[in-house]
Amino acid sequence: MVQHARPHLQVHSRGNDHSAVAGAAYRLGLRLYDIRAKKWHDFRRRKLGEEIVRALTIAPEGAPDWSTDPEELWNRAEAAEKRKDAQVARDYRIPLPLGLSDQVAGDMAEAMARFIADELRTAVSIGLHRDAEIDALGNVKPNHQQGFHAHLYFPTRRLQEIAQEDGTSSWGFGEKLMILSSKQTGGAFVERLNEQWALLANRFTAANDLPADYDHRSYVRQEVPIEPQPTLGAAVTAMERRGFFTRRGDALRGDIVVPSLAYESAHAVVLDVHRKQAVEDAIRERTDPVARAARLAAEASSKQSAQSQSDVLSAAPLVQAPLAKPPLNSPAGSLVARFHAAAPAPNTLEERQIFIRVLKIVAAVERVLAALIDLANRFRHNTEGRDRRMAAKLATDYELDTCRAQRIVAKEKLERWEANHRWQVVTARAFGAGEGARSKPWQSLIGEFEASQRRAQVLKTSVRSHQVHLDGFAVKEAELKEEQASATERLRVALGSFVAMSPEAVEPLLAVSQNVEREWIRTALPDTGIAVLVNHEGPEPGEVVATLRPFPRRLIRSQ
Repeated sequence: MVQHARPHLQVHSRGNDHSAVAGAAYRLGLRLYDIRAKKWHDFRRRKLGEEIVRALTIAPEGAPDWSTDPEELWNRAEAAEKRKDAQVARDYRIPLPLGLSDQVAGDMAEAMARFIADELRTAVSIGLHRDAEIDALGNVKPNHQQGFHAHLYFPTRRLQEIAQEDGTSSWGFGEKLMILSSKQTGGAFVERLNEQWALLANRFTAANDLPADYDHRSYVRQEVPIEPQPTLGAAVTAMERRGFFTRRGDALRGDIVVPSLAYESAHAVVLDVHRKQAVEDAIRERTDPVARAARLAAEASSKQSAQSQSDVLSAAPLVQAPLAKPPLNSPAGSLVARFHAAAPAPNTLEERQIFIRVLKIVAAVERVLAALIDLANRFRHNTEGRDRRMAAKLATDYELDTCRAQRIVAKEKLERWEANHRWQVVTARAFGAGEGARSKPWQSLIGEFEASQRRAQVLKTSVRSHQVHLDGFAVKEAELKEEQASATERLRVALGSFVAMSPEAVEPLLAVSQNVEREWIRTALPDTGIAVLVNHEGPEPGEVVATLRPFPRRLIRSQ
């Protein structure tokens, strides 16, 4: 799923000291004169093509020429409002999907503005802005997170022909857009605008080979377990970007930045421990040639883990010095070190040569075991993600079925009403009077059917998006199974060489292995009939006895 911002509708009013002319000048990057306030608003420093990518004003079909002139349009909009607390404009801010070019992003913003202009019969000023290069805390954003957002700025009244006292008519701002002023209808229309934004986002991303899974609903409504990110607000963000520290910024840094720094500090401590351990290992290698041979064997096995059995059994240099085990309290945690400490010490030159070769094989086994454990974790994460996505898809499928049923009911009600009012329908269609000739019950039924139709389209897009992700999880699972089969085969070959070279070393290897390692080793051990010492509880409480048990070869179980 694409994580993205959602559109936001904001009202500009005189009660909050807003000016429609100033708002348009800022969003378009122009210098406009405000007749009502008798002042200039100059935002030309925001150069077109740099911070502002596209700036234009559009109007519905049949509107006068002045409706696309920003200065005249917005001064007329201000003059149409008489109240000192009047709402003068609305700003519909939409995010543009990341990855779109300047041209494509501008086309999408213009398509959304055309939708608003046609639906509300009013002019819309479009300001496509490039996102800031730094985030709210003043940090530089990476290139792939720098995109666009668009301001779709429109008046609070319709454009219409207004009758004059002398019998003539002229275009001007008429009635208020009550669909947005009413709480009952405003929420539904904003939902419709957001749905249209999601449809356009998916259409433009799909046409440009980008993930087309945008959804206007919040993560809560989608039942996606994503924590909301904290916000700072415009004023605090501006101060932080200028280099001033604020209480909100400090709180955000305390939630996100400071834990990251704490992790780095803790990681530095771990690195320091590793450095000290490396010094101790170097000192031990000077007095213990076997330890040095084990390290060299581990380094060589990391480069040859995929080689054949003959490579694993390649000759090792002779070691003449006596062998010494690492101390039992040694901090070395590798399987090679644990096995070296637990295995019986060789006494002859031939035994020492075999022991060094066995250590090389153990190093190869340890590397393969690490890969298998990592694959098991990746399997688990992939399965959990697939299950969450499947649950979301099933919920959306159910919601889509419900929406389709509601659409059928709405269509039947509309058809029944039109059948009972046939002459009204015929008359309205014959004279082409549009929505004005429809009665309120008829408009309500049409709106109910169209809303269910749009809702079904959004849900179908969401279902397709869920399915794309589920297909991706299936492909990932197949890849992980293939990697696991390859790693398991390498482990089987290495253990086969290990058993063939030193059967008596199997029991010490299992004894020093961790639980997860031991399970994989037992699974991949070849069926050679070799008996291995196994500890289990005795007949008396607390008693532990040892018996010999052969290790048969087992089938590999998929995760």
